[in-house]
Amino acid sequence: MARTPITHVETSPQGLVALVYGTNMHVADSAGKIVASTSDGVDGVAKISGPGKGEIITVAFSHDGALLAVCTGDKTVTIFSTDDWAPVRSLAAAKRPTAITFDLEGANLIIADKFGEVHRTPTAASAGSNKPDLLLGHVSIVCDVKVAYEQPYVLTCDRDEKLRVSKYPNAYNIQAFGLGHTEFVTSIATARFAPDNAVTGAGDGTVRLWELSSGRLLQTVNLKDVLAKYYADGRAKCGVNSFEDHNAAEQRYGVLRVRAVEEPRMFVVAVERIPAVVVVEFGDGPALVNVRAVDIARPPTDVAVLGSRVIAAYAPAASEADAGSSDALAVALAPKAGELTVDEPLTAALNAVPTQLAESVPSVPSIYIWGNKMSVDRPRDDE
Repeated sequence: MARTPITHVETSPQGLVALVYGTNMHVADSAGKIVASTSDGVDGVAKISGPGKGEIITVAFSHDGALLAVCTGDKTVTIFSTDDWAPVRSLAAAKRPTAITFDLEGANLIIADKFGEVHRTPTAASAGSNKPDLLLGHVSIVCDVKVAYEQPYVLTCDRDEKLRVSKYPNAYNIQAFGLGHTEFVTSIATARFAPDNAVTGAGDGTVRLWELSSGRLLQTVNLKDVLAKYYADGRAKCGVNSFEDHNAAEQRYGVLRVRAVEEPRMFVVAVERIPAVVVVEFGDGPALVNVRAVDIARPPTDVAVLGSRVIAAYAPAASEADAGSSDALAVALAPKAGELTVDEPLTAALNAVPTQLAESVPSVPSIYIWGNKMSVDRPRDDE
């Protein structure tokens, strides 16, 4: 039997860690101890009841950590209180969500979907309409959504290589477009230490630094420069459709996620197929400096930041011989003498969390499946 991998990791500033695996989710504290779960198989913890049916697509904590939003495959969005894990409200998204975030005050949840629309809904239950309000629209899949710190902006990115900076809450007023990526833009990171900047990652294998007020591209980091060695020595495998598909000859450096670490001031990047976490420091200028790769055991499925620590969830091992420790689900890294090193206690705790068992490890699809404009995985009417 194989363990279902953790596909999404989300953290709160107060030290909670949401670990998503298939149709279930655990929430752990900063030491990795489970405090709440949707699973019936975990004793002695709070039960999270009420998410919709199907796989958990995405989750997000509010900035004050008081709320947790969960989106499921049936387009249900449920907002929970992290005090008692009771549902605050539940609603049906208009289309299948791709990314969610709270505004800075936690008064509204912002929902992006596969049809290029971004909606906003109050987090508090009300007697009025339960239908989210349309905030803005793109002409292709919206891949990520974030709000800026200290600036009245909502940031969105899409499959058509664009970063859009819109005024918030009047998002029909477009502040700027960030143009320069040559493939779908997968992730946006904002940071309190850089309130007029954002960092994006994309399927073109680059990480880019932007000025939000103007949309000006300030810097491009080509990830191939630090990651080509993983293909050269066989630690990374080429492929198209999934992590296990090694039929294609093309070396790709598609970015899964970019996250900001407030202290020390840096960004961490998870790249598909590459068994490493890329560290990019934020320097004066502003500038992205001292780009380097930190080895991990297997390619990541997600990366998150817990204070100054970094959590990377692993892709499933193709075989036990390839895996080393095939049951490992994640690794935690902590800064030490200017470098990221393994946080052994937190790593052990994360790998001890129970997940579903299956006859074989579910295949993790490549981001190039939905990111490719010619993909057959187009949005359907029922999504």
